Amino acid sequence: MSEPGAELRSRVVDGAITAFRSGDFHTIGYPEVARAAELDDADVRRAYPLWDLLVVAVMDRWNNGSRRALRPVAERDGVVAYLRARLQAGREEPSLVRLRIALLSAASTPGHPAEGWFRAQYASSFDDVTLGLARDVVAGREPRGTTARHAAEQLVALFEGLQLQAVLRDDTEVLDAFDRAVARLRVGWSTATRV
Repeated sequence: MSEPGAELRSRVVDGAITAFRSGDFHTIGYPEVARAAELDDADVRRAYPLWDLLVVAVMDRWNNGSRRALRPVAERDGVVAYLRARLQAGREEPSLVRLRIALLSAASTPGHPAEGWFRAQYASSFDDVTLGLARDVVAGREPRGTTARHAAEQLVALFEGLQLQAVLRDDTEVLDAFDRAVARLRVGWSTATRV
């Protein structure tokens, strides 16, 4: 059996994204991915013999692709604008948000085959927000006061919490709630003393 090529793997990942867009994470498996990719089940399994590797490939393309596409917003307008843009993208792509939330269990389960990758991705995303906030303070886009790390903890908690609420509550206006909370955070950052 020959090694699966990049083209096959890419087609399988595209099929998996299509499948996850139309179904719940817990109901999608090899057969659903094969159907969405218009491939035989055996081809999908040959490309990704371990399901967790396919899920990692999906998240790398779908979630990280979205993050990379929005990075210029952070450079141009700051981290708060970047996180707001990601919330907007989540409103437009709710299946990605549901997938991210479903994978929190895997990311936090010791010994899960993809635990290290998920944790590294989360840490990298958090570090990006922290570094971006430090730049924003220097550029005058954010007030001096609290440390970039503490502000990042607050912003990431707000971002993650609002995404969860948007999935579980029908009356959540994510962007309005984000704007209100950020306005309050900035008041706190302005008056905070460095620890």
